[in-house]
Amino acid sequence: MTAASGTRISAKSRLWHRAGRLLWLVYLILYFVPWLFQRPGLEAVAASAIGLGLFLIVYLDASFAGRRSIVPHVAAIVLIGFALSPFSAMWSVLNVFAASLAAAKMGRRRDAIATLVALQAILVGGGLALNLPWIGWVCGIFFGTMAGLGTLVQADLERKNRQLIEAQEEVRALSATAERERIARDLHDLLGHTLTLVAVKAELASRLVARDPPAARREMEEVAEAARSGLSEVRIAVTGMKGASLAVEIGRARRMLAAAGLEADIGEDLPDADPRRDAVMAMALREAVTNVIRHAEASRCTIEVATGEDDALQLRVSDNGRGGDIQEGSGLQGMRARLSAAGGNLDLQSDGSGTRLVARLEKGAS
Repeated sequence: MTAASGTRISAKSRLWHRAGRLLWLVYLILYFVPWLFQRPGLEAVAASAIGLGLFLIVYLDASFAGRRSIVPHVAAIVLIGFALSPFSAMWSVLNVFAASLAAAKMGRRRDAIATLVALQAILVGGGLALNLPWIGWVCGIFFGTMAGLGTLVQADLERKNRQLIEAQEEVRALSATAERERIARDLHDLLGHTLTLVAVKAELASRLVARDPPAARREMEEVAEAARSGLSEVRIAVTGMKGASLAVEIGRARRMLAAAGLEADIGEDLPDADPRRDAVMAMALREAVTNVIRHAEASRCTIEVATGEDDALQLRVSDNGRGGDIQEGSGLQGMRARLSAAGGNLDLQSDGSGTRLVARLEKGAS
């Protein structure tokens, strides 16, 4: 998830929370319901105006507070409610606001639930101690509990929505990273193969230009064709190498090895083509042959493609080069990653008699 998207989600979430807490103020209408049946005196009106004014200050400050503790705000609202209890109004409605604030603003769910329980206990104790009409504080307990639990459920849903959005952002970021890595692997294999072929044929043409100009010209024409072919393959690399063909790649390998002066021992019989595995093996063969020409210092390269008893497709590329310790560069690492992603594996051995590479893909791998 990017910082910008996280900031947008957080800002939008805070905006909705604040708007929702302001909407809770509609419940203040309940405070005046008893006055419909019993006309209040001037003292009650004045005390209610002062009390509700103080409540609004505390509530709005709490609603727009940052990470400050919400407990003093909740306690102040409860005290204002008890202070207004003698004036024949539905004073316990303030418990709804205290409960919703506690549920929304307490950091941990456990603390929010504990605060809600404490609020209801205070309401019961205060109602009994002050000998207040039971209908007032019982209604306050009921509506306060409903408001608190409802706010907790809403907070849970919002938290899960945020987590879902963050997970979706992370999946998109990981997908983009994986696609970039795939393109990087494919471009490495494509350009390594093409540039190696161009270099080999250009060197051959330079040796032929004096004694066999027509042959040198043919080699340079093949250099131009290889460059055009490489450019075309680079263009399709961004959409994946699903169209690569093992049979076509074997033909290219034969020509590359011949141009580099290596004896090519390539099996003629190919197993039935499986498009899901063919492209992966074609890319593995391309990288393997490129490495033989560039690094092995060999005179012979053997290529075998076979299907095992378990229908696993196997590609073996071996040479009689210098062998020794192998440092896996980005090409071999990309080959291993590509095979692993398709459900296969790569085995690489090298000693004094040369290097042997075995790529394997199980049946049904793709």
